[in-house]
Amino acid sequence: MKYEIKYIPKISVCYFETQLTTSHQKNSSIISDHWKKFNSLLRLNEIKFDSEWEKFGITIKINNQYFYQCAFPSEDRISQFKHSNISAGNFAKVNHTGPLYSLSKTINQIYKQIIPHSPLDIDFNRSLIHYERYDPKFNWNNQNSIIEIYVPVKN
Repeated sequence: MKYEIKYIPKISVCYFETQLTTSHQKNSSIISDHWKKFNSLLRLNEIKFDSEWEKFGITIKINNQYFYQCAFPSEDRISQFKHSNISAGNFAKVNHTGPLYSLSKTINQIYKQIIPHSPLDIDFNRSLIHYERYDPKFNWNNQNSIIEIYVPVKN
């Protein structure tokens, strides 16, 4: 599995957050349910995207607790969503190719194989663990679906 280093400018987002556990199996279910709630909130608020849409799945750690944020880019403040920024910086970008249900395997490979066996300089005390970028290349359980994963690296 390959990675590339990319500089990403600041991204302003509206997000909907849930707390995670330390169990990858439980988190998979929590995250799946959270995306359903998030997409329902988008419909309720009549938020529509054009053909160049983007959504983000952001994993953060605050005070030794993990949180997952479903987000979309927006400078506006929208009720029922919190507003924040993904800070500008350098990121190791890895593409997950394949069905959504195998995304956790790719994320495990990033943290158990790629990072330990590469020269990547990771701040292990960071609050932004990584984020997933979903766009028109994402196609649920299609073998050709692509989800971009970004892990912050020290500049």
